[in-house]
Amino acid sequence: MSKSTEILNEILQKLSLLAKEDELAQGIADTEVVAEELSSEEEEAPAVEEEAPAEEEVSEELSEEPVEAEEETQLMEGYVKQEDFESKIAAMEAKMAEMAKMIDEEMGGYRKEKEMMSAQIEKLSAEPAAEAIEHTPEAATEKKPVYNYGMQRSQNTLDRVFNRLTNK
Repeated sequence: MSKSTEILNEILQKLSLLAKEDELAQGIADTEVVAEELSSEEEEAPAVEEEAPAEEEVSEELSEEPVEAEEETQLMEGYVKQEDFESKIAAMEAKMAEMAKMIDEEMGGYRKEKEMMSAQIEKLSAEPAAEAIEHTPEAATEKKPVYNYGMQRSQNTLDRVFNRLTNK
């Protein structure tokens, strides 16, 4: 699971870089609009003093573009290449196939054990559980003597209750 979380983190980083790149691209478009506005103002303004600051701003904007180009190349380095992506996917698929094979092998062992147990159950169910017991009423049984203890004693309340219960 650690590799999958690593891959997920990499993808999230790439997406955040894409979002930043989009923001930068919008920023570049905004600066181009500002540059066009400045150039249109320069054409309208007859003063020479205003042209000098405008040239500085244009030169600053021009100097920012290579920096932004460098940032774009750095962002491009952060992207996942198609070959890298496909190789990682292929590796993940290979691992999944390997895990599926291991699971099938484990399940195969359980299936064989289950088949052996079912064969044993069928074998044991074919045999009788025990020898049959037959009732023979002619068989003589010894009568045990009945011993009555305490027959000569006086009856208490419990004895009277039991006598009434047994006599009904």
